[in-house]
Amino acid sequence: MAQGMDGDEVYLDRQVVITRSAGSHSRLTASGAIDYYNSDAVAAAVARELRATPTGAAGLSDAITGNGDLHLNVSGLEFSDTTGIRALVAIAEAAGNGRRLVLQGLPARIRTVITIVGWSELPNLVIEDDDREER
Repeated sequence: MAQGMDGDEVYLDRQVVITRSAGSHSRLTASGAIDYYNSDAVAAAVARELRATPTGAAGLSDAITGNGDLHLNVSGLEFSDTTGIRALVAIAEAAGNGRRLVLQGLPARIRTVITIVGWSELPNLVIEDDDREER
């Protein structure tokens, strides 16, 4: 597992790959499947990224703007069972210091589960609308 550089893998197993988006310290992309077998490891890897404090110009920019959000594009997620969905929610629940997990491209079936259960109301979890442009 490579860390620290743009475009590198943050987490990889036989089912899912999570990569850091090129040119951004606070944007990740997930592709594949999250389920009972890898949900804890996925949650730990993404939570580490959410807690990480960027250095240099990126860290200074976040300090000035107050933007400590971690954007996770999940449009490439082909499958997630309830443990995978719960893992995403747990990442947001554990976020601190004004940081939030922003889910982008959330598949409709997962969005429905998160909304019905009431997790969409969590202050540290943001679900971006499909028609909303990236910040």
